[in-house]
This record gives sequence, C-alpha cells and structure tokens, in this order.
Amino acid sequence: MKLDELEEIVACLPKERTLFNYAKDWYAVQLLKYSLEQPQAVHWIKQSNFGKLLNKPQLRSWLGSLGSTTLSREQLAMLYPEKAEAFRLTLDRFDWVQTSRKGKESWNLVLQLNLNNADACYLEKYLPERDVDPFELRYHPIHEGRNRTLAWARIDLDLAKGEALIEEIQNDRIRETLWWLNYIREGKRKFIRCGQKKLPAQFIEQYWERHMKAHSKMWDEAMLSAAIFFIREELGIRDIFYHTPESGSRYKGDGASGAPRSIYSKLPERFCFKKTDEVPSFLMKRRKTRPKKNTEDACQFHLLQL
Repeated sequence: MKLDELEEIVACLPKERTLFNYAKDWYAVQLLKYSLEQPQAVHWIKQSNFGKLLNKPQLRSWLGSLGSTTLSREQLAMLYPEKAEAFRLTLDRFDWVQTSRKGKESWNLVLQLNLNNADACYLEKYLPERDVDPFELRYHPIHEGRNRTLAWARIDLDLAKGEALIEEIQNDRIRETLWWLNYIREGKRKFIRCGQKKLPAQFIEQYWERHMKAHSKMWDEAMLSAAIFFIREELGIRDIFYHTPESGSRYKGDGASGAPRSIYSKLPERFCFKKTDEVPSFLMKRRKTRPKKNTEDACQFHLLQL
C-alpha cells in the first residue's frame, strides 16, 4: 500500500499496548469462534473446512464433557488457554524489496509480537543498553521499546476491497539464540563477544532453556494467530490471503524463495487456509503486465475467509 494509506490506518488504530494471550494450539478455538456466526451442529462442523480443529486435545476433551450436539461462540467463550503466554502487539512500517507490490505502493504494515516483562528483566541484567542485543537484526522490523520482538508479520491490504495479504511471518530471536548456543557448545566457550560487549555463555544457555525453548515450539502459530486476530478484529477484514512458496517467490523475489517452505505450506494448512487461484485484487494489475507463462498460471495463494 502507499505510505499515506498506511499512516491513515495506523492513526485510526488503538494507541495503547495490545495484549495477546496465547497457548499451544489456541488458534483452533480462535478460528472456530470466527467461523460460527450462529450455533452449528457438531457433526456439520466436522464436515466443514474447520472440522479438523475439533481434533485438538483441549477441544476434544472439552466437547466430550459438554455433552452437546451443537456448538456456539458463547460456549467457546467459556474456554481459556492453559499456560498462556502474554505477548504485546505493536505496529510498525516496512518498505523494502521483499514486498509483492513495488514502487510507491510497496509499504507494508508490520505487526510485531513482543515478549513480556519477564524476558525484558532477564535481558537487562546482562544487556542494559538497548543497542546491544545478539539475538536480533536491527535492519529487520523489530520493536525499539523495552520489550523485544519474538516475531513479526508483514501485511499488505486494501480496506475498500476488504482483502489482506500476509506477506511473511518471521523471527530472528529463536534462530539467533540457537546459533549462539551451538557456537558456545561446539567450541566449549565460556564467553562470547557481541560488539564491545563480553557475555557469559551461561547467559545464552539460560536464555534458551528458560525463555526461547518453549517459544520455539509455537512462535509461528502464535504469530499467525495474532495476525489473523489483528486483521479480523482491528481492521474488520474477512478475506485473508497468505503466500504459498510459489507465489512468494514470484511476487516478492530477492530471497523469498529461500524462506522455510513449512511456514508457507504446512502452517497455513493447519490454520484451514485453502489453496486458491484467486489473486488479491491489488496485485491484479501487476499480474496482467507480466508475460504469460505456464508457471504463472499454476501460481496459487492460500485464502482464509472468516
């Protein structure tokens, strides 16, 4: 989208911090709530696009105890995520080469999934200065405040058409923590250097075991859940596109083809996205200007309609 369009959207959104509680597999409850505009028979839900969500352990156990043949949003509202992690959502802007639209329309809205005070307090014992952090890349769209960014989603959208495209979800923090951890263990090092800062190996090892290890098992679904929540609740958009590996490589280029395939294949499938030949309307102009090839005709997106 254009920068002025992005700025107008951001200006209309809440300025206070937005808390987002998440636990493993909680996206199943979230999506079922959106899909149930009115109570539905459980056997019909099982046959729908969202039926596989009922197989999640917490939902399956709860449904068994409920003893009801129908399911509603009000019933799902009684559930609460067990052992939930409290994240903080913030917004940013991004304009770079890995966007589907180019030129003046290449701006993306960035939704950042930031860690809580427990993480901040641990880091501040060893990294009191914000500009020294071995677990993040400063040229990426990370939150500049006290709470570090676990992951982010880049989003393009058209409010008039009611369409959004999730360009990417990504994290630095888990990958970089693991890199330093392997670096320490392979060389049996007791310290590492980050710029002018000397950090004990114990700091890295504890940061992984106490903080990042648990996040590594669910950061991707937490980030995608937050993106869907934000697009649906804050922007009021119901048609959510998501890149496939093929569409990402074709439209974004410049490194997009090297992204983990599971993020753009298995993850959206878990979230009930369907493959579609439809293209976000704001990309149609670009598609028409490109030469026709068989590979382009086969290029699909993921689509979730809520």
